[in-house]
Amino acid sequence: MGLDQYAGFRDSKGEVHDTFYWRKHSRLQVFFAGEFIEQNKAQTHKLENNTIDDLQHLGFNGGQGGVKITEELVNRLDKGRKEGYPNCVAEDGFFWGQQFQKDAVKEYKSQDEEFVKWCREQLALGKDIGYDCSW
Repeated sequence: MGLDQYAGFRDSKGEVHDTFYWRKHSRLQVFFAGEFIEQNKAQTHKLENNTIDDLQHLGFNGGQGGVKITEELVNRLDKGRKEGYPNCVAEDGFFWGQQFQKDAVKEYKSQDEEFVKWCREQLALGKDIGYDCSW
C-alpha cells in the first residue's frame, strides 16, 4: 500500500495511461494535488468523495479524472522542480512516503527533468496528457 503516480496520454474519457511512473514522490503529489483542486474548483463533488476514513485532507486519489497537463502547469512544475519543490512539502501522508520526501526529490531528479521535457514535446504536438495517482 502506498502512493503510485503516473503520467501519460489521456484517452477520450480523460483517463491517464502511464508513460511515466513514480512511487511515493510525495512532493510531486502535493504539487499535482494543488493543481487538481485548481482544475476542479467548480466540481466540489469530486473533492468531497475521493477517500474514506477521513483521509480527504491528503488530496485527490485515482478514479477522479486526474490532472490535465497544460503548458502553464508545466512551467510551474519546471520551476518547482528546479527549486526542489519548496512549496510542496508533504506535511502528512504516511502512504505517500512523506518521511522520505527529500530523498525522493533527489532520486527522481533526472526523471522529473525528462518528464518536463516530454510534456513540452507532447503539448507542442497537441497531445492530451495528464497525471493521476493511486494510494
